Amino acid sequence: MRVAYRVVAGISLGLLAGCVTQQQQAVILSQRQSAFETPLDGKWRKAHESRPIAILLGRAETTAIIGPRRAALEASCSGGKPRIRLAYDVGLRSGPISVSYHFNDSAVDQAGRVLVRGQRRNIVVIDYQPTATAFLADLRTATKLEVRVSRMPFELHDAHFRWDPQDAVLAGVLAACQGSTPDDKRHKQPAPDDTDEPLDDAIRDVLPET
Repeated sequence: MRVAYRVVAGISLGLLAGCVTQQQQAVILSQRQSAFETPLDGKWRKAHESRPIAILLGRAETTAIIGPRRAALEASCSGGKPRIRLAYDVGLRSGPISVSYHFNDSAVDQAGRVLVRGQRRNIVVIDYQPTATAFLADLRTATKLEVRVSRMPFELHDAHFRWDPQDAVLAGVLAACQGSTPDDKRHKQPAPDDTDEPLDDAIRDVLPET
């Protein structure tokens, strides 16, 4: 009996040691934290020291991975012109993809097709000026946004955002988009595939290199 007890005790201690080892391994290994780990507090964050760029984090659901995911919405001006970018923390695959969205509880969706962009192919961009301008106008007064990015037959990516329309960071970007700045003139054209923009920094540690 004592021998059996010692065997059980030895096994228990071994399992306990294994648990301790796993706990010890679960430490912070990098000082850098992905923006997707930031709490969803509904606040727009300034993404560049001099250029009018703001990022809002939101929640997402996709058919690519079961479970809650993250999305990020970027409002900015490039060359004094408004631009909207949306990123998911899952890959969307390259090629054309459908985008539809509505603000607040509108029953009417704005819809169209865009190309999937970004170094990790998970960014969609709204840069057609009438559409982007209307989008920013809605940001001024709305409090929530729902976006669906989809590709037939079964690929769906939903994103949900909430914010205070009086947010000071958002107000700064919207004001800047009404006119160009000296810094904008030095950045008239976005980089190919937008690989050097703040939104890519937000997802740098989320998606693997491809």
